[in-house]
Amino acid sequence: MKGKVKTWAHLSLLSANIIYGLNFSMAKAAMPFIKPFALVTVRNLSAAVIFWITGLFLPKDPVKTRDLLYLLLVSFFGVVINQTLFLLGLSMTTPINSSIILSTNPIFAFVFAALILRERITFLGGTGLAIGFTGVMMLILQNGTPDIQSTTFLGDMYTLINTISWAFYTVVIKRMLETYHPVTVMKWTFTFGLLANIPIGHHQFVTTDWSAIPLSAWLEIGYVVFFATYLGYLLLSIGLSRLSPTIVSIYTYTQPVVAAYLATLMGQDRIDMVMVISALLIFAGVFVVSRQRTLSSVNSVNEVSR
Repeated sequence: MKGKVKTWAHLSLLSANIIYGLNFSMAKAAMPFIKPFALVTVRNLSAAVIFWITGLFLPKDPVKTRDLLYLLLVSFFGVVINQTLFLLGLSMTTPINSSIILSTNPIFAFVFAALILRERITFLGGTGLAIGFTGVMMLILQNGTPDIQSTTFLGDMYTLINTISWAFYTVVIKRMLETYHPVTVMKWTFTFGLLANIPIGHHQFVTTDWSAIPLSAWLEIGYVVFFATYLGYLLLSIGLSRLSPTIVSIYTYTQPVVAAYLATLMGQDRIDMVMVISALLIFAGVFVVSRQRTLSSVNSVNEVSR
């Protein structure tokens, strides 16, 4: 039974990351018709409503006051920073760039797990961090010395900050997901996220010409809201409730593959050699970091058996 539960957790993570991989092109295609902060507001508000409706069909799951305060804090990293900087960064860079940078999530998750969960960083882990960071910097610096006025550079940096924030969130939210149902955690997290996202997106939201948005863009917005937000967060939470943050984050390396394929099909981007080399370096860094975790787990078992 335990093995079956873990299998479902892994399938949930794979599904979530395929959804996220498709989301780069979907969100990018919608943003000519709706600005990033307005889309953040729509995304956050809609997801909060859907999660609360879903919660009506589940057994009551009261949350302690101290845990509500904890969820208020972590919502800033998992909803406010994550959604705002993801869409802002994506509006200023390319889907492939964004997806490759986000694939560094396992590296940052490993660092936070070491700091917060006291997981030990060895020479092997440090080497993986350096390799992955090299890939990120190569992608950001592909056009030479960065110009802070360049929208692509700024977009890449926003995406990198978003990735760090999301990695921190996946580590600190795990305790809540082990205590409460994922839907309970998500409905409160998104509700608290509204406290910041509504003021941030208010101006763009009220100035959006909603009648001018074509049906195709509405379908793309619908994908962002239902699949990439509601279903994606739910599936990821299910996986995170059963598996470690480092293992959960490793699944993000599937996103650039999906994102690159769809972006190329939609004519939003093209794959060049710098992107390929950057991605390979990042994936190599992720592999080395995950390899350290595997070796650490084996060593711990051996020490116990002695």
